[in-house]
Amino acid sequence: MVEESKTGWLTLIIVTLSVFIIVIDKTFLNVAISALIRDLHTNIETIQYIIAIYSLIMASLMIIGGKIQNIMGRKKTFLIGASIYGVGTIIAAASINSAMLLLGWSILEGIGAALMMPATTSIISGSYSGERRAFSLGIISSMASGAGSIGPILGGFLTTYYTWRYAFALELVVVIIILLSSRVISPFPAIAKWSDFNISGAVYSASGIFLLVLGILLLNDPRNWNLVPYIIIAGLILLVIFYLNQKSRIKEGKSPILDITLFNDLSFTLGNITRLIMNFTIGGVLFVIPVFILIVLGADPLTTGLSLIPLSLGIFILSFTAGKVSTRLSARYILALGFLASMAGSIYLTLIFNQYTTILDMMPGILLLGVGMGIVFPHSANIVFSVARSDQQPDASGVLNTGINFGSALGTAVLGVILILGGFGSLSIGTGGYQSSSSHLELKDIPGKLGFGGSHALNVFNSGSGVVDSKKISSMKDSFNVVTIVLLIGLISSLLIPKRRRKPEPDSGGVITHI
Repeated sequence: MVEESKTGWLTLIIVTLSVFIIVIDKTFLNVAISALIRDLHTNIETIQYIIAIYSLIMASLMIIGGKIQNIMGRKKTFLIGASIYGVGTIIAAASINSAMLLLGWSILEGIGAALMMPATTSIISGSYSGERRAFSLGIISSMASGAGSIGPILGGFLTTYYTWRYAFALELVVVIIILLSSRVISPFPAIAKWSDFNISGAVYSASGIFLLVLGILLLNDPRNWNLVPYIIIAGLILLVIFYLNQKSRIKEGKSPILDITLFNDLSFTLGNITRLIMNFTIGGVLFVIPVFILIVLGADPLTTGLSLIPLSLGIFILSFTAGKVSTRLSARYILALGFLASMAGSIYLTLIFNQYTTILDMMPGILLLGVGMGIVFPHSANIVFSVARSDQQPDASGVLNTGINFGSALGTAVLGVILILGGFGSLSIGTGGYQSSSSHLELKDIPGKLGFGGSHALNVFNSGSGVVDSKKISSMKDSFNVVTIVLLIGLISSLLIPKRRRKPEPDSGGVITHI
């Protein structure tokens, strides 16, 4: 365990900056699709696949990124990832065609993010302990949520008034700040050699996760539904082979790409499940609500982004309490409260959708969803790291971040299918491939757009058929019914987390013994 007095909160600040730009990167391009088509002389299908490939690369390389930390050290892996990410932002910002955007954003930034993300959480888990670690993980969660909401606002603003290229330029500035300030991060020496790297395991895991996530993303385009079962089955088969390969290597005393013995701990397994479920929720919510606001209410990208502020506020405020609460209550009860809060928000939204729903009407439910997420995110992560020894933390980080990306993709895809069947049309693979025809937004119009000031411009559906309107209302209700059911599964999972567990081994870094 690193002495916390040597790093203070500077390590947290640097790591938080990296999380911020990675999450923004996943959201701001969705509202700039039409501008990208125009500026890069391409078509919507190409842009949508570029966005999907970014998610695929990041998700499939997370476990490998977690393992590489053992070989190169957490800090070095983090900085190499940041450097690759920075090069990607330069190429993306300067893109003159779709191939450059694919290389810079999807490939290089995807690889950089896959190296950085596991390192961020393992650096935090190795730099702080107990209440301070819970607080730090809470800050990361709140920043990630804030970035998820700010991304569409930033993308909509820059695309409307300037150019989407400035978003990549701003990311580059943040990367430079991270690199210049990185000396405060403790070194975390390597604990393995390249000769220990399990190449076959890396291929099985990356290929399996890639195909599994690809199959899920393809659900959002009905033209691909006949291929989806085969792709998902192939991915699952590869992951089974990966598991057997890792089990065999551990039995033979060889170094695995992932220490699967972590799953022998029920708290670790359930902690990851609860986090995956809540990321299913946020991935689905950040997809469904913008689709409703953009397509049904006819709002523009900036207004849509502003409507998600209550979600970020709920997560941000509750995440700040994580450190204090974690020392006073059993984690399973804390997580249960979080799932109950989000369920209340989901049920509320199910009940209020009708032909006269405004953005203002939706805000209490969006806020409650954020409150629940703000409770679950940091505490589920704290459980995952509290059961891992110091040498297992990079692996724990890889599993956690893979689950985060998988859960988000699954939530987007499943709720996307419900919207497609409900009359919203093809929404395309994992992009939120919707566009607004709204005109230029003035700041003075925002109160009316959100439902204040007596404006009823958003109170009615913009489609002409009452039958279609009814189907869209029903699909929104169905979407949040699914969210409620999934959250109920999360609630049950949280209550199954052992109240007490054995004390960790000495090299676990002073983790919590009562969860």
